[in-house]
Amino acid sequence: MTAGNETQQAPATGRRSGWMIVLPAVVLVLVALCLRAPFAAVGPLLGELGDELSLSTAALAVVTALPLVCFGLVSPFAPAIASRVGVHRAVLLGVVVLAVGIVLRMLGAPGLYVGTVLLTGGIAIANVLLPAAARAEYGNRSALVLGMITASMAASASIGAGLAQPLADLAGSALAGLLLWGVLVLVALVLMAALARARRSVPRPPPAPQGARTAVLRDRVALAVTLFFGLQSLAFYAMLTWLPDILRAEAGVSPVAAGAFVALAALLGVPASLVVPPLAVRRPGQGGWVLVGTVPVLVGIAGLLAAPGAAPLLWALLYGLGTGISFPLAMTLILQRTRDVGQTGRLSASAQSVGYLVAATGPLAVGLLHDVTGAWAPGLVLLLVVVAAQLAIGLVAARPRLVGPSV
Repeated sequence: MTAGNETQQAPATGRRSGWMIVLPAVVLVLVALCLRAPFAAVGPLLGELGDELSLSTAALAVVTALPLVCFGLVSPFAPAIASRVGVHRAVLLGVVVLAVGIVLRMLGAPGLYVGTVLLTGGIAIANVLLPAAARAEYGNRSALVLGMITASMAASASIGAGLAQPLADLAGSALAGLLLWGVLVLVALVLMAALARARRSVPRPPPAPQGARTAVLRDRVALAVTLFFGLQSLAFYAMLTWLPDILRAEAGVSPVAAGAFVALAALLGVPASLVVPPLAVRRPGQGGWVLVGTVPVLVGIAGLLAAPGAAPLLWALLYGLGTGISFPLAMTLILQRTRDVGQTGRLSASAQSVGYLVAATGPLAVGLLHDVTGAWAPGLVLLLVVVAAQLAIGLVAARPRLVGPSV
């Protein structure tokens, strides 16, 4: 991995005891475990939430769209927060805002909307800055920790969806079930506060250079990483949103089996996140990993188009395997292509801001094409084009070059 300028990080790990080396990673991974479940748990409970709060289907659809939009809008501000208060304290702030949002969701329909905006805003801050925090802690040995963080995020989405209904049954209502996620967030908040306090003397990342936000659009490396992140996010969220319906309509899979297929596909992101970052950094370029992450998705989509009923589980697993590899690879490229902690945070903000706004349009476009045509094939063709573009752009992003100093 390219070391770059590591002057803005915690004391070198070689001068710390074993536990002092491991504990920051444990805290960051626990924070990551909080970054998907609180909103992934909403989807399985939409019907109950509608009944409890007297909300229409359209009103509930807004709740499901808010997280990705908030990710895109809030992410650009995370580096500025880090330069003002420090990376660790900025992550802590994100966890605090997340906790407040979870509590606010208990306050009826208005609370559901306001709380969703707040909690996803807090998640956006932590999303952007966790790679920078990992780099601040571990420098040029942060790839393994980044893999653990992305694996924890993948597990969080699966756990959130899987435990949504049991927790709602345990708590007696959908809203109360959503509140229970606050227990995990509270634990992460306490531990992150302790880590931030221990790192209060670590220098803050410098403010972004003049014009750094627009410099991303002029720097080919930064733009390629940003677009790769956006396109792989679009493919992933399109899978989560529409693959169950596609499997039911095109392959004749039962609703229960379709949900299970997608859950299995999403779970492949956990082992992929642990394996990809430490292996991908062993070579200066990551072109081979771009191929490994995109070709399975292309094959899976082509299978759904040409012979959906022949092997629906295989097509779903190929889709999940490719997207599961591409997300940690995108996060790794953010580390690999930047020079220091501050630049890592800024490129992470750019990639996630554009990425999640792009991702929000993908499920919408596929759904609209289905509404207009009455078939899923046009949407699958669109996804095929998107993933082909992801492959081409990813090969550019994978070249062993750093972004310019002005980014």
